[in-house]
Amino acid sequence: MKKIWILTLMLLMFTVNAGAFGQTTIMEDVLSKGRIQGNIPMVDGVQDVNLQKNINNLLKDAAEKIGEAAGGTTKLSYQVTLNRPSMFSVILTAVGDKTLYQGVNIDMTSGKVSETKDFFYVKNDFVNILANKTYVFGEDGLLLSAEKNAAYTEKIPYTELLQYINIASCARFMPGYKVTDATEGKRLTLKVGNLVSLYLPANPSTGYDWYLAEKNKPEGLVSLGNSFFLPINKNSATPGLPGNTIIFFGFTKPGNYKLIFEYKKSWTENVSQTMTYNFLVQ
Repeated sequence: MKKIWILTLMLLMFTVNAGAFGQTTIMEDVLSKGRIQGNIPMVDGVQDVNLQKNINNLLKDAAEKIGEAAGGTTKLSYQVTLNRPSMFSVILTAVGDKTLYQGVNIDMTSGKVSETKDFFYVKNDFVNILANKTYVFGEDGLLLSAEKNAAYTEKIPYTELLQYINIASCARFMPGYKVTDATEGKRLTLKVGNLVSLYLPANPSTGYDWYLAEKNKPEGLVSLGNSFFLPINKNSATPGLPGNTIIFFGFTKPGNYKLIFEYKKSWTENVSQTMTYNFLVQ
């Protein structure tokens, strides 16, 4: 399993400039430059003024370039395909002598265009799926353009990309749920492609940790690795390093899932404790 240090994810989630209200504020601005006229997106509410300025300049430059490439008297418009606190995606459209499209994925933490490697493990089979096509993020999948400046008419659901997703950044664009030991035995209803982060009390320094029961790996379940979170305020009376093991997973098919997790040492079959969780995936 991929071992991912949870601090990376925590820092990512809590250092975003524009995420106080759960979305990036995307306003509508008017661009008028010669024969290029129309509406373009601009961000607001970013704590770092220079970062906000850089993002808006990037969007404006992209709009001007596609407008010039369209030729003639050009009308600009845009569509927001994904809006999250730390990132957003838009499709710019220029209608002139030609109709052109330009997708832009903005990383709000850096003020730059995001890269594939920021979100996915770029393996050969992943590259084959995308087939070198440009993409923007959508609510439930990547939207692809068959060729440069063509319409984004193709879609790859996130469920088909789960095995390539970088857990440290997936929370930025995929809906997810945090589940703890307090709801053991209960049922969570979620959608195909949603992610689950299961927090279970653990003390790996003793050799014990949580594992999905060997006979409990149903088809449709995708394990995405685990991590360990060490609380800031450690109880000195407790031996070792107690904290929470965080198990990440998702589902690619609808159905009822009953998952059993065992607390044990990896080299033995003796189980110290079990936790059962039920998921209704729609």
